[in-house]
Formats: sequence, structure tokens, C-alpha cells
Amino acid sequence: MTESAGRKDTLMYDLLNNYAEKIFYFCLKKTNNAYAAEDLASDIVLDIITALEKGNVPEHFPAWVWQIARNRYSKWVKRKHRQTASESGADIGDLEIEDKGTDLEEALIHGDQLRRLRREMSLIPSDDRHILIAYYLQGEKVSEIARSRNLPEGTVMSKLFRARKLLKEGMDMARESRELGKRSYNPEMISFCASGNQPSGLPWSAIRRKLPVNILCQAHNHPCTLQELALELGIAAPYMEEEVELLLQAELLKKLKNGKYLTNFFILPWECQNEINEKCCCFAEQHAAAFWQLAEKTWEHAAGLGVTYGGYSDNDAQMFFAFYLEQRIEKAPFSDNVYSKFKRADGGNWGIIGFENGSVCRLPSTFFNNNGNGWKDTSWDGYQAQPGDAVFRKRRYKTDAPDSHWNMTLKRIAKGSELASLSEVERENLQKLIEDGFCIMRGDDTAAVNALVFKGHMKTRLQAYLEALPAYLSLAEDMRAFIRSAKETVACYSNQYLQDDFEYYVAMSIVELRSTLSRLWKSQGFYTGESAQFCAFSC
Repeated sequence: MTESAGRKDTLMYDLLNNYAEKIFYFCLKKTNNAYAAEDLASDIVLDIITALEKGNVPEHFPAWVWQIARNRYSKWVKRKHRQTASESGADIGDLEIEDKGTDLEEALIHGDQLRRLRREMSLIPSDDRHILIAYYLQGEKVSEIARSRNLPEGTVMSKLFRARKLLKEGMDMARESRELGKRSYNPEMISFCASGNQPSGLPWSAIRRKLPVNILCQAHNHPCTLQELALELGIAAPYMEEEVELLLQAELLKKLKNGKYLTNFFILPWECQNEINEKCCCFAEQHAAAFWQLAEKTWEHAAGLGVTYGGYSDNDAQMFFAFYLEQRIEKAPFSDNVYSKFKRADGGNWGIIGFENGSVCRLPSTFFNNNGNGWKDTSWDGYQAQPGDAVFRKRRYKTDAPDSHWNMTLKRIAKGSELASLSEVERENLQKLIEDGFCIMRGDDTAAVNALVFKGHMKTRLQAYLEALPAYLSLAEDMRAFIRSAKETVACYSNQYLQDDFEYYVAMSIVELRSTLSRLWKSQGFYTGESAQFCAFSC
């Protein structure tokens, strides 16, 4: 037996024993119909087997399987829409229905019930509808629903009973029937992460509502006509036209030459996120201690250069440098402007990426964003956990960064200016900076910036020191290998229209790396504090 044939047999066994059931539940989630799910799952498995028999032996089997599944589902959706359009103008005697053990009358009744079920699901109040979906379509138990929504089990049962009653009453009513897609009653939930300058409030102002988010979900990696979007979301075409136009203006949707619409950024499917998350966990586990040890050397050298740290402890300062090193090493394989390469119509240079719900991460994680500002020759930047985090819970500042127009006052304080030499406006600014935690008063009645302070060329000299350290170079090489692996994974899930911005989506997809490292530094006893903010001021 050749190596290729052996690999094919292994994958065939893996498909039938480990993926068949997952594919069925994937189809059930997409179709919400057991009969349709069985047919669609059979088609997907057949496509995979046919490809394997033809000698197509992929290196990245999981991503390949799910790509085939999504392609087959896309074809199924188009065929279903064509069939619906054909049936709407046909005589009942002209319909041809494949005989699968169900007679014509039963098939028509089933189709009509499915249409009415979807319609009525979209009309049930959202709180009750979500419980109904969780119980009947997602298979959750009453106890699980109660725990996930922080409700008493009796309340869940009451809501479930009420939703079932409303659903039955609606199904019995003779309302106008129309075929609706699953997003008409079960909107997709997507998380977003954006970068760059956002002067007009975009992209966030365009994705605050469920409707535009689900238009973007439906048109992601799947070009759609206006009619297909209207049908899937259960929205009349005139209203859909307005929503689509707003998303076009926001540069979140684009119109292709064939008249179809496609989401203008990448939304990571949960399968892709799971693969990336596991790579992040493995890298973090292997390198958390190395980052911390290098952070200690970095902090010692920075202190020798004259870097001060206000009210920070040594442990806080070392934590800042652990984040600093991770960011520097992670960004090195990418272009300098990878996070701000876009030229937007609103004058900004923001980019955005979406994350489909349903992903998991093997290790606990805490997301730390990187936020700040710049003003003339000054900058404030740092790393902040989300407010309310249970592990990193102490916030030293009221906001992530001070107002940029206060940077000049911060610069005066960082340079050691005496309080008596400050102007009246600067003294007012200083008072506000102290109230918000960005400055502190010392016992000798002098003020200090409450952050690590880099003056002049300290950062440049520090980076030159790092790039001569074998430990730094070793971490950088391992990071490049990690990034290459992440690129291979993301490439399996992105479409051709995103290739020009592929580097950006790879860089944004590995946010779990910093999140996982932060918790490892805490759980392994390296960081012993509880601060949620680690910042620096440069002047």
C-alpha cells in the first residue's frame, strides 16, 4: 500500500467514525429540519468520499471537511430558493416531488407546516423565543437554560409553556404564508474586533443592531442577491434595500459585478477559531515562562535607562513588559501598518473582523486590548482587561487613556516641572489627571505620571538591547513559525475577495494568544497583583 493510499484510508475512517455525526448536527443547525439535514449530510459525506477516491488527500483535513460542508450547504440554499420561486408560480399538479416514502399530500403538509413554523417563531417575543430555540432546536435541558440565563428553572418552564402556547395558536391561524430563512427567528450572534482610527464612529455605529449584523453573516463568503437576503431574514425588499445601502456606505458590504452582495471583511467561523485557539494555547503554554523571564530582564534594563513607573509596583512594571514583549514579537512578522492599512471614506483607517459564536478555548483567558492616543510628540498606550473581569479586577484609571489634549500637561509632569511653574489651565488638567488616576501626588508634594514613562530615545535604546538578546531572538523565531501556522489555517476559511487584506485578518485572528498568556502569567504565580491596566507614557 502506498503512503497516499494509507493516508486516504485513515481519513476515510476518520470521516465515518469522527465526522459523520458532527456533519449531521451541522446540517440540522443550518436547516432546522431532520429530513433535510439527513439529505444534506448524505450529500456532504458523498462529496468528501468522492474527492478522497479521486486522490484528493488534504494535509489540513478538518478545514477541508468543513469547507466542503459549507460549499454543499450554499448549493442547497440556492436550490431551495429556486424551488420555492418555481413553486410559487406553478400549478399544484405540475409539481414534481421526489418519492422518499412520503406521499404528495404529506410532503405538501410538511412543507406548509415548516413555513408556518418559521413564520411564527419570528413573531414570538425574543426572551421566550430564545428559550424555545434552546430547548427544541439546540437540545438544551431546562436546567442548562436556567443556568446559562441566570433564571430559576420554574421561570424557564413557564416561559417555555407560554412560548409553546403562542406557537401553537399562531400555527392554527390562517395568516399569509411565506418561506422564511432561519435568521428570521434565530439571529446570529457575532463578536467584533476593530483597529485603527475611527473618526466617524464607524464601524461600530453600523453594527449595533441585529439586522445589519445578520445581513453581514448571510453574505459572508456567500454572495447574495437582494431577494435572497430579504427571504433569509424575513424582511420585505424595500426595507432590505435601505439596510443594504447603509452597509455599502459603511464599507462593510460590497456589490459584485454580478449584482450580488458580499461582506467586505472576514468573519471567522467557529471551526476556524477553534483551530486558531488551540494553536494559541499550545504556544502560550510553551512560552509563558520565557516571556516572563525576558520581561524581568527588560524591566531591569529599562530602569537602568531611567524609565520611571509612578505608583506601579515592580511586579506591575514587569507585567507591562510581558505584554510589551508579546506585542513587539507578534507584530514583527507583519507589515508596520497592518492594523491601519485601510483608507476609509470617513477619513479613518480602521479595519474590522468578526467572530462567529460557538468557539471554545481549552485554557482560561482574559482579553487585554491595546488602546491609547497620540498628541504631537507624545503618546499614551497600554493594555487593559475588560471592566468587571474577575481575575484582573482593579482599575487604576477611570478610562483606558487620558484625553489627548492632556498629554502636554503629562509631558510637563514627566519632565519634572515644578507645580508652581504650571499655568492655571495645566493645574486644572493636573487635578483632573489625579482624579482619573493618570497622575499621583508624592509625599514631597511633587506630582508624577502614574505609568511607565519613556523619555527621549529610551524605547529605541531598549529595543536595540532586546534585539541583541538570544532569548528575544529565540522567541521571535518561534513566533514566526506560529504565525505561519495560523496563516495556513485562516487561508482554509477565507475567500478570494479577501486576499488583499489577508495579512490583517491573520493578525486579528490570534487575539486569544495575549488573552491566554495573561491568565497563565497569573495562574502560574508570575503576576501576583490584580490590576487590569498596564500603561506607558512616552514623550
